Amino acid sequence: MYDFEPTRVKPDTQLVAETQKEFKHLGRIRLKPGHSLFAFNTKTTHLKKVEVQSQVMIDVKGQKKETKRAFQEPDTIYVTALNARNALRKIIKSFNHLNSIQT
Repeated sequence: MYDFEPTRVKPDTQLVAETQKEFKHLGRIRLKPGHSLFAFNTKTTHLKKVEVQSQVMIDVKGQKKETKRAFQEPDTIYVTALNARNALRKIIKSFNHLNSIQT
């Protein structure tokens, strides 16, 4: 007879279930022509320029409709400005205004 030896099969890759991310609409910021969107992280005090993703859709009437989106990160304040220096100035101004209201 045949010698049957059971073998254990080990998977080469492990299946990892990806968590589904849910996005909430938190608000809108209108970008002025020539301005960029900047993100200021309040914990690390890091200012960076945000890349805005644009999507083009066609209406029922056949007209193009362009929407732009940026993904929100935790503990981040978003500001539109011409350059990083002006964005930082706007953030400092809003923090000073908040401090004057609280005291």
